Amino acid sequence: DNQTGNVCMVLPTGAGKSVIIAALCKDALTSWPETRVLMLTSSRELVSQNAARMRSVWPNAPLGIYSAGLNKRQLGEPITFASVQSVAKKAKEIGHIDLILIDECHAINHKQTGQYRDLISDLTGINPALRIIGCTATPYRLGHGFIDEGEDAIFSDLLYSVTIIDLLSKGHLAPLRSKHTAIEYDTSTVG
Repeated sequence: DNQTGNVCMVLPTGAGKSVIIAALCKDALTSWPETRVLMLTSSRELVSQNAARMRSVWPNAPLGIYSAGLNKRQLGEPITFASVQSVAKKAKEIGHIDLILIDECHAINHKQTGQYRDLISDLTGINPALRIIGCTATPYRLGHGFIDEGEDAIFSDLLYSVTIIDLLSKGHLAPLRSKHTAIEYDTSTVG
């Protein structure tokens, strides 16, 4: 229900960020068919993984992939999965975007510099009503603090919906079990 600002979903590893991203895309286009979504991440592996998950959730999803590393440059679909490096200077070609989803959004610079910031600024120039939803397992950056803190922060709110303990107790994650190793260290003199 947040009508202003941009939110960041904090989800631990194994919580299903790619499924949530796919569900958000499907819900946006089902509810508002004219919506244009740009799903950004910093690696071709995550572009490929997120697009594949989108296809598993919504087999006929109208999506394109723009990633030099994957040798794909598909624009014009309502949903575009892209690596930020490949589209950083392509705002005019991308055109009007209503929603940007960013996986591993903790990689966005806290200052008004960098590829993510430049692209977001250019796309906001095309559509000032553009909204951003980020996903990360690590919302804290050394040397800065939480990614929703500071006057230049892109995110206005952090949303915590599930913890590792929740996922373990519901059986979605395997419990950690450490194994005894053959090597033992003498730590008796360590302070």
